[in-house]
Formats: sequence, C-alpha cells, structure tokens
Amino acid sequence: MVFSKVEVNLRRLLEAAPRQQNQAKLVHYITTARELLEQLGAEITPEGISSVSKAKLSEYSEKIEALAATLASLVPENENLVDESREQDSSYEREKVGSPISLSSGLRRRST
Repeated sequence: MVFSKVEVNLRRLLEAAPRQQNQAKLVHYITTARELLEQLGAEITPEGISSVSKAKLSEYSEKIEALAATLASLVPENENLVDESREQDSSYEREKVGSPISLSSGLRRRST
C-alpha cells in the first residue's frame, strides 16, 4: 500500500503525540494534525477519486479528537500559563510593530 507524504506525516504525528509531555507542543501537534487531515481529505488520485477512504479519514479524525480531549482535560490546571503566554505574545507583537528597524543602525557599506 502506498501512502502520500501528507498521510505519512499525519501517521507519524499521531504516533508521537501521546508521548509528548510539553503541552505547548501538544497543542501544535493537534493543530498540525488537523491541517494535515484537511489536506489528506482534499487529495485526489488522477482518476478523480479520493486517495484515502472516508473510513480511514474518520479514524484519523477520531484519534485527533481523542488527543484534543486529553489536552482539554489537562488545560484547566495550566490555563493561567496559556493566558500569560498569549499576553506576552501580543505585547511582543506590539513592540515589533512599534519599533521599525532603522536603516542607519550603525551598519556601513563596504566598498568593493
């Protein structure tokens, strides 16, 4: 049986996710798995049929949702950490927008 690159990546991600202890990475794994599942569902063969059966897509979807449910059960304990990291990210974005890089920041042009 031949698997597409997207399906191989999804299978690897679903295999590795249960062992992931870092919640931030687990959130990223789940998000990426959902994106890969969407891409996989959109893949078609040259004959115009889906490259993956609906049953297999459903199986992958159930695994992803099980991971999301596991994460959701862990989140209430650390919800404050997530909120704090979002605040830090937004303040970082504001700083980035507010301080454009000056073209004359001490760099000199070399003569060649």
